[in-house]
Amino acid sequence: MYPLTPYPLTPIGSFFGLVLSVIPLASHVGFQSWNTGIFVYAFWIGTMNFINFVNTIVWHDNVNPYIQVWCDITTKIQIGALIGVPACTLVLCIHLFKITRMRGVAIVDEKAQRRRTLIIDLSLTLGFPVLIMALSIIVQTYRFNIIEEIGCQAANYSYVTYVIIYVPQFFLNLIAVALAPFTLQKFIRHRSEMNEVISSQTNATPNKYIRVMVVTCLNLLFDLPVLVIIVVTHAVQGHTETMNFPFYSWEFIHDTLNMIVETDASMWGAPGRGWQVFENKWNEWIYVLQAIVFFCVFGTTPEARRRYRCALSWVLEKTRLKKKAPSKEESDMVFNSNPARPNPVR
Repeated sequence: MYPLTPYPLTPIGSFFGLVLSVIPLASHVGFQSWNTGIFVYAFWIGTMNFINFVNTIVWHDNVNPYIQVWCDITTKIQIGALIGVPACTLVLCIHLFKITRMRGVAIVDEKAQRRRTLIIDLSLTLGFPVLIMALSIIVQTYRFNIIEEIGCQAANYSYVTYVIIYVPQFFLNLIAVALAPFTLQKFIRHRSEMNEVISSQTNATPNKYIRVMVVTCLNLLFDLPVLVIIVVTHAVQGHTETMNFPFYSWEFIHDTLNMIVETDASMWGAPGRGWQVFENKWNEWIYVLQAIVFFCVFGTTPEARRRYRCALSWVLEKTRLKKKAPSKEESDMVFNSNPARPNPVR
């Protein structure tokens, strides 16, 4: 019996992941040094939850090559998300580290500094992933791979895959891991001074700083250990894994570029393929888990709850489920059913 997740549990989880990754953004309107990382992080996990939502519905019990253009696009986005999520974590770590280095100095976001910060952040969180998406064509040996229950996945060949896709992830995660302990140490040792510095920013609070720190630490806890496990597992499989072959030539790698690989669940879930099962299940649920953490950290703030109440009140009013409060003029009127009888004097 191959290990399929009971349908429709996975698409339901991915749908909730999409919603949970978008809702907290309402409380992060306006420029702050870390908002770019937060918005782009929500973009990556929301997009991946949407892709998994569609994939796990369309291919939950088959490997038929439906909507091939969708697969062409989403397999590249999947590669981009592998780089984009740790890039966002690194950007948040960098900004947190900068704040801890500014003890006793008011943080001023001048216009030129804002522009420079925005360019650097977008280059890391969007530009770098797009570059890796483009470079992945070097090791793309098939058009894509359709895996039953999982949907479209990229199909890569040669050990160059480790250099193009996995090395950047290690690079981003290791820098973030190097910065995180210094940030935590300085914040704990100089808590009161850090609170004063953080509060000097417009719309920034020490609680928000802590929330950003929680997200970055949990992302590092999720990403780096699993990334090491996946890379080591692929490496020890030898020539049973397509990524462990040499890069013979461009023509050799891309000779089958128009082919579509179809992998049944009975193949990837066969006995002895435990790590393959783990990797597929991880790809199914990691972005849902990240969305839940993101919502718990940023979607439960007092500001977020206030916006939820305002949005709910607006919806109820528009749908006439909430009785509109009478105006002062209406409440002061006294209706008289007998015109001949004068209204009482108050």
